[in-house]
Amino acid sequence: MPQSRSKYEFYKEASLSQQLAHRMPEYSDYAGADQKISISLAIFNILAKHGMIDLNDPIWKFAKDILNEQRKAIFATSEKVNEITKMGLQMPKAEDEFYGTDD
Repeated sequence: MPQSRSKYEFYKEASLSQQLAHRMPEYSDYAGADQKISISLAIFNILAKHGMIDLNDPIWKFAKDILNEQRKAIFATSEKVNEITKMGLQMPKAEDEFYGTDD
């Protein structure tokens, strides 16, 4: 039987991935996609890094936009994403604004 993780373990794991994405933003491009899309995005990023393509050029921007939308669609429909997350994606909500104190 799988052991459940504590809230602390869950928070720590999320925090580590957020730190990694902060240090290496390209991870945000690859998360949530199938491997072929992630690898395609990685190739685009490498080509751009070495000046072989300009990601601001409309054709490359268009191609990358298609891959990014596919990435989001795969995440939103993945069997690994639970129902609560999918419901939340269907009913977006702005961030809460809080004007009080922690007391």
